[in-house]
Amino acid sequence: MKLAVICFTQAGARTACRLMEGLLKDGDLIEGFGNGQGLLPVTTSLGAWTKKQFLEKDGIVFIGAMGIAVRSIAPYLKGKAVDPAVVVLDDEGRFSISVLSGHLGGANELAERAAAVTGGQAVITTATDVHGKFAADLFAKRLGLAITDLKKVKMVSAAVLREETVGFYSDFPIEGALPEELCLKAEADTGLFITIKDMPEKGKTNHLLRLIPKILILGIGCRKGTSVTVIRDGVSRVLKEHHLSPLAIAGCASIDLKKEEEGICVFAAETGVPFYTYPAEILAGTEGQFTPSPFVKQITGVDNVCERAALCCVKELGGGKLIVRKEAAAGVTVAAAVRDWKVKL
Repeated sequence: MKLAVICFTQAGARTACRLMEGLLKDGDLIEGFGNGQGLLPVTTSLGAWTKKQFLEKDGIVFIGAMGIAVRSIAPYLKGKAVDPAVVVLDDEGRFSISVLSGHLGGANELAERAAAVTGGQAVITTATDVHGKFAADLFAKRLGLAITDLKKVKMVSAAVLREETVGFYSDFPIEGALPEELCLKAEADTGLFITIKDMPEKGKTNHLLRLIPKILILGIGCRKGTSVTVIRDGVSRVLKEHHLSPLAIAGCASIDLKKEEEGICVFAAETGVPFYTYPAEILAGTEGQFTPSPFVKQITGVDNVCERAALCCVKELGGGKLIVRKEAAAGVTVAAAVRDWKVKL
């Protein structure tokens, strides 16, 4: 994690240095602030400092009074999906309190790690952790699944704490034993549904929390100079037509002639995914049934770019299959392949 540690007293400076030394051994990247050897001075207001850390860091550790931390972070809170982890330690390191983003941000784990370094007591108030129960957001984080609706995470947690049956549905093979709080294919009022679909299938109602694995590779071809707006619209149309969630996108792929194509590059950057490109001879050697185009072959040296690139990419990443064949509109061609994937419990 990229962490910032701040302290306000001499005792706090000693605890900060001890904490930083311990966390650095775990591979964290840490900046320490305060008055003490090895610590950086705070040259702005505490509010401005906190705002900067919220934008740049995965977690913030305040060593001092809880009230200081609460007042400092309050103006910058947005939501549990984006807020960094916040932990507060007293200046002797006796208590390590998880304050914000306990699960998704990792504050609960950070509080426990900090307590282990200082020899203190971790203070965790998240109900599922306190009762040792299944937590949907931790489950999603561990498997790298995108959460479609944070309100439904709360619904699942509430059902678990009431000891109600929570259903579990998956469009993918399951490896391992389900947590005891979940029941496969249960007729339950609340449940989890692991899928790359953007809407529940018939019989899977809106009370299900959809968790989306990032395993979809888009193959994209386009005319030179095609704008990112046209690329974006073409992809959106294909995803909508096939009921695929944009949250499932794990990468874009094309021929290496397009490696600097601005529209595709900007789309990949906006989506936050890598852009893979392959030489024509590699694409031509990819085995499978493809939609040929004499014109495309004349221009690129291979009879199909988008289908071949998508399939080539998932095979390079460990295996997969083509699930959407070439669809064209406004000079853009889009195909989609899905990686081989299992729910590993």
